[in-house]
Amino acid sequence: MEMTELFWTFSLEEIKKGYAYIGEKGHSRCLICGEQFEDGEVFRLPGEDKWYDARKYAAYHVETAHGSMLGYLLGLDKKTNGLTDLQKDLIRDFAAGLSDAEIVKKAGSGSASTIRNHRFVLKEKARQAKLLLAVIELMEEGAPLETPKFVPVHRTATQVDERYAITEAEQQSVLKQYFPQGPDGPLTHIPRKEKKKISILRHIASYFEPGQRYTEKQVNEQLKKFWEDDYVTLRRYLIQYGFMDREENCSEYWLKV
Repeated sequence: MEMTELFWTFSLEEIKKGYAYIGEKGHSRCLICGEQFEDGEVFRLPGEDKWYDARKYAAYHVETAHGSMLGYLLGLDKKTNGLTDLQKDLIRDFAAGLSDAEIVKKAGSGSASTIRNHRFVLKEKARQAKLLLAVIELMEEGAPLETPKFVPVHRTATQVDERYAITEAEQQSVLKQYFPQGPDGPLTHIPRKEKKKISILRHIASYFEPGQRYTEKQVNEQLKKFWEDDYVTLRRYLIQYGFMDREENCSEYWLKV
């Protein structure tokens, strides 16, 4: 199961911590970058004479490498977390312990009553989210077996819309059409239809490992297996659609998870 798909199976507590223990794999995994910490290993803290086990070091990694999970989750776009920019700013202030009056003073406008109303609205959204989760789970428990399953949208998608409404059956159909010799390639061509293009890019991105850094040459060599004539276009699309990222000088590339 890919990291994107795994993310949505984690519990609320695991998402809040930023890492999860994957029992069948025997390791703890960072939910942000995908880095893994194997059970049985001990990890030394940089510059200190302290050693942590895998789970404790995973927590240390999240804090030192990525900051807070709150900051990461607020950094996701509105399509993912459902929050406006104003709500995100207010949540940061609430989390910092600022009073309503302090937030008004900081903003230089508004009123304490307006801030209180925003607090109330956020609490209502939380209650609604809990009920919606219960409703969806009950719906799926009673759904017929033939109900189509949708391919999870990767969390780093640059713009989530109807193009990502792809069922597992549609995904497999696209792969058979454009990879007639098998999933390892080659690719016949890149389709114009966005939904099919995204299906193809998602498949190709799965051949890169979460948490691993690649040189441009390494990326090119992998992409040539799929489309040797225009692997540069594949590389550009992987960046454009949020499947991969790179350093500004193109010295390193990595899978966004």
